[in-house]
Amino acid sequence: MNMVKRLAVLFMSAALALSFCACGSSDSPKSAAASSAASSAAASAADESKGGEAKTLNIAYQSSIAYAPLLVAMEKQMIENAYDGDLTVNYQLMANGSEINEAITAGSIDVGCLGAAPAITGMANGVPYKIFSGLSSQPYALLSNDPAINKLEDIGEGTQIAITNINSHPHILLAMAAKEYLGDAHALDSNLVVLGNADGYSSILTGAVDCHMVISPYNFMEVESEDADIHELEIGKDVWPNGNTFIVGVAGTKLYEEDPDLYQALCDGIDEAMKFIEENPEETAEIISEGYDAEPEEILRWMQDERSSYQTELSGVLELASFMGEEAFLDKDKVPSSLQDIAFDNVKGN
Repeated sequence: MNMVKRLAVLFMSAALALSFCACGSSDSPKSAAASSAASSAAASAADESKGGEAKTLNIAYQSSIAYAPLLVAMEKQMIENAYDGDLTVNYQLMANGSEINEAITAGSIDVGCLGAAPAITGMANGVPYKIFSGLSSQPYALLSNDPAINKLEDIGEGTQIAITNINSHPHILLAMAAKEYLGDAHALDSNLVVLGNADGYSSILTGAVDCHMVISPYNFMEVESEDADIHELEIGKDVWPNGNTFIVGVAGTKLYEEDPDLYQALCDGIDEAMKFIEENPEETAEIISEGYDAEPEEILRWMQDERSSYQTELSGVLELASFMGEEAFLDKDKVPSSLQDIAFDNVKGN
């Protein structure tokens, strides 16, 4: 039984028992522990000829093909190989950006990969990190299992829309659409229920929620599922421009300031993963498909969607932050005025 089917079984009872209040859950604690343990074991078997002090790097991420650069780096041990020393990299799967922010604040995580919106919020709230790299631009979609809901105007008072968290990246994108089509960025806030990506996937298929605002591959999986009749609500490209950076990597300022060699290895490993994805799309799809209810051919097709791209350079992040300030998702005095406010000096873009 593959991962998403296992997730559907593991989380179905929890999802149906929820009163759909704002409470998060991990997408896959079992898979997170397994990936972390596998990574540790692999790193322990690395080249023993490397000298120097043994280091550990703890990285958190979320479930989506948007994280392909990190998944490739994990599979190929690219960060370990870029570091001139004994390095163990532990990977932990988390349900949303808020959990990652809390973990970095607590010091249990050194690096996080998350949506640009919660990263901006984290820095505004004093979480000690900055962006070290862009990761990807991916298609989000608002989907529904209700044939009467075909546009945002059809969403009624009792309609439940699953998102990963309040003030998450899907929440901010949904707010952009609400501003465009309903005239109020907060018009759908009362409809939101918090579920991890996998929980939301199983819940919309069973009818436990009416709508799901979600990133790839879940949007594709839901529309193409034979178990339910799911359709996508049309949102204009001018609302969510193709190519805007939706997923970023952040590194703790302590790592950047106190261990520049390890920080550079992190950046180099992600750079190498980006090149691998470009040069080896089929193998990349094979790596990613192990975690989803999809064949490698399907993953490859979704990765090659016109709205999907992987790049380290940032695009549209400052514009996103400006929207968040204008619509009170962020205090106006905390809106970044330049890229240097939110990213380390190796990062390019806007």
